[in-house]
Amino acid sequence: MVRRVTELETEVELEEDAPLAWYVVAAYMVLVIAGFGVAVWFTVQWYGDCHANSSTGRASTYAGDSLRGGLCHSGHGAAGLLVPAGWLLGLGLATYALARWGGGRLRVLLLAVLFVAPLVLPAAAYGAVNHSSKECSGQKLQDYRAWVGHGSKGTAPYDCRTF
Repeated sequence: MVRRVTELETEVELEEDAPLAWYVVAAYMVLVIAGFGVAVWFTVQWYGDCHANSSTGRASTYAGDSLRGGLCHSGHGAAGLLVPAGWLLGLGLATYALARWGGGRLRVLLLAVLFVAPLVLPAAAYGAVNHSSKECSGQKLQDYRAWVGHGSKGTAPYDCRTF
């Protein structure tokens, strides 16, 4: 029994075998390079903030008793490595998307979403570790404000200057 190949099947095969358009490769390169730049910038920012004030042992951009304070001083700020790890994961996803490019509209849309991963994942990782500095709230913040209201004499109950 001989199976006949329809025009639609031939068109799908030709579409999958077609070379990548220049704009797809250009978009891949731009997003990978931009993502690398974002990862480097945020990693430098993280480590710079963690070690901003070496004379006191505390940085001035986060609450000393916050989760960020713990992340900066435990493991020498290893949490900052999540940013380059996010870029590497994004690079892998974008490369997978580039290798699988083509096909139907839904597939192209899903792969286009993966293309932005090298830019979005490092930013998301930095946002997650940077958000950890917002821990001085509730009763700690009330105690700190009361201490400030009474003239800031003596040792502060919590380090809530900036957070």
